[in-house]
Amino acid sequence: MFHERDPVNQINLRDRPLLPETEVAEHAYHIRTRGYSLLPGFLGPDEVVLLKNSMQQAIEDFKPVPGVERSFLDRYQIHDLLNRDINYARLLEDPRLQQLVAPHLGEHWIMYAATSSSIPPHGTNYASRLHVDSPRFHPGYIFNMGIIWALDDYTLENGGALKVLPGSQHVGMPPEPEVFEKHAVHLTCQAGSLLIFNARMYHRTFENRTAQWNHSMTINVCRSFMKQRMDWVRFIPESITAQLNPQARRLIGFDTRLPADLEEFFLPEAQRLYKPNQG
Repeated sequence: MFHERDPVNQINLRDRPLLPETEVAEHAYHIRTRGYSLLPGFLGPDEVVLLKNSMQQAIEDFKPVPGVERSFLDRYQIHDLLNRDINYARLLEDPRLQQLVAPHLGEHWIMYAATSSSIPPHGTNYASRLHVDSPRFHPGYIFNMGIIWALDDYTLENGGALKVLPGSQHVGMPPEPEVFEKHAVHLTCQAGSLLIFNARMYHRTFENRTAQWNHSMTINVCRSFMKQRMDWVRFIPESITAQLNPQARRLIGFDTRLPADLEEFFLPEAQRLYKPNQG
């Protein structure tokens, strides 16, 4: 259910200053080599609070589908936050995302999936298993990337310190669990940081040993010719998408829609649902 937000309580990232080109190049180098890069202070404290409070409410409202194991496993990974709160969709308006992702996925990249990743007190979530976020492997070619906004401090105690195996994105076979644990790096950071990584890099969360929740927002992004997890254009209410800037609408999939009939297929060039030259 979409909860209308007063404009005063909406975050605004569409006018956020661009990153210096030298910094963009540094992040691109880290992603191509070790597989990830971390940007502290990407969101401000007020933005973090608005997103975190909304996420906690969504978790409390969630009811697993009876008899569907995946629904139970994903109870701390909410898939419809962009439908519920425009502030999550506002994250997609940030021009810095285009700077960070386009060097790897091309300028027309889109959003594959969008979920929370919350770790309950003294517990874990489904992301605690050793895994990658993209099954496709082709040396030197990135199909998917992950983007995480940390909404709590990532510490070694609260489970939010993602464990990653740097460089594992270059190998098609998974590491043995003991090899992963021996060589993995704990990524700790403060709330408001952004983590961007190659979705073929092996990683996992781990147990939250504190009495407090640990929250983050994640999206998986892909190349423009790939299918998305959801038909986001139809899934997200028009009352939200109509308020977004062109970049956010492109990421949601408005430039890569398929015509449903000949009337849509023969629309004038300016009204085409699938925009040309997108890979």
